[in-house]
Amino acid sequence: MLLLIAGITGSLGQRLATIALTRGISVRGLGRTPSSLPPSLANQLESFVTSTSYYDIPALELAVSGVDAIINAYAPHPLLDLDGSLLLLRAAERANIKIFIASSWSRDWTNIKFGDFEHYDNHMAFQQQAAKTSSIKPVYIFSGLFADLLYSPYGPGGWDVSGENPKMRYWGEGDRVGKWPWSAQDDAATWTIDILMFGEGVQEGQGGFFKFSSGVTTIRELAETYERIHGVKVDVIRQGSVEDLEVELARLRVEKGVAMNHLYMSEAAAVLGSKGLWENKEAVSLKQFREPISLEEYLTEEKHKKA
Repeated sequence: MLLLIAGITGSLGQRLATIALTRGISVRGLGRTPSSLPPSLANQLESFVTSTSYYDIPALELAVSGVDAIINAYAPHPLLDLDGSLLLLRAAERANIKIFIASSWSRDWTNIKFGDFEHYDNHMAFQQQAAKTSSIKPVYIFSGLFADLLYSPYGPGGWDVSGENPKMRYWGEGDRVGKWPWSAQDDAATWTIDILMFGEGVQEGQGGFFKFSSGVTTIRELAETYERIHGVKVDVIRQGSVEDLEVELARLRVEKGVAMNHLYMSEAAAVLGSKGLWENKEAVSLKQFREPISLEEYLTEEKHKKA
């Protein structure tokens, strides 16, 4: 099998390529800066196609020529999530490729409506457009948040380190209610290649939705685990009721506008989390390929990397 990984120079793209190569898959890369790849990986590729932008059609045509499958590992950016993804899909159609893993690796947006969480609107729009107009049936993967975002302003509780102690916020009973699925990128890369090779209907071009996660957690569990590993007190603060949160989110949407949705992403996610809409129901277990890392193990590894 010859696999094209679009966005191969990114952190996930490199992991996907490394795992694919260990499984005996031939890998071609598509990206803007081949020098971003370590030589140990670059030297194993079938080839690397350099593009100037996501709309570099000649580069897309060259990249898809002769490949059996595509994984879209573009960076999460609105232009790439929709415009870039559609251009890559159309190039795949022209090359008669049937196996296409879409850029997703997110929380399950099939549980929500367009506009509930603006950051995922482009993924939902791509899925609808592909379903309506494409001969390809893409694969979508719901992994929950990547672990490196758990302790960030975009994670559960809106991680805040501006004060003396780290701070996490919640509304209602959101510190304990509502499970947040998450995945380490190493787990996600391994399981994505497993789905490519063995997922039901994938090799036949049937596409579909696949759900997995390294684990699930709550805001309270995130804080307690961080305290155990780092020995630092985390302040978990109740900001009000869920109704208060919904009023605040409505205000922020009017004040900031959709183009600045990242400024209220944490509040939008918290509203959906309070309703249990981020839970990865019917997730598949892929432990036979790789045991998932625990949150404690992940934090310990990250701590040692920074030591």
